Amino acid sequence: MSRTQLIIIFVGVIAVGVSVFTGSKDNEFTDHEVALDSSEAKAALSIFEKLAESTNHLAANLSADAPPIARQKLLQFAQQLTQADTVKLKEVSWRGEYLSVAVTCSPAAEHWFYLAEDEAGQLKLLGVQQ
Repeated sequence: MSRTQLIIIFVGVIAVGVSVFTGSKDNEFTDHEVALDSSEAKAALSIFEKLAESTNHLAANLSADAPPIARQKLLQFAQQLTQADTVKLKEVSWRGEYLSVAVTCSPAAEHWFYLAEDEAGQLKLLGVQQ
């Protein structure tokens, strides 16, 4: 290897090292925890409390982007929520552009839901995680 090639390789390694250490540490694909008293969490809890009252609220809180299978699963879980004594949020976090919400309901059940903002900026149910 010539001296010029070694210098080019050395400069390239230094440039990669500098870009790695000075680059953004905020990865958009990592989970971003949300406080349970935040506006997003309160909006999500409101949706689940309405669903606990009646499955009739599902249509108003369902995202237009929800696939048919997700709609079916959401209806099943909404029916389970109507039988719950209490509905509480356990964990809320942003996963990219989706809000992931863990809901606990008595007696001893836990469900994970995904919500997304619609065009108006309101949270709508998009799917479930099993």
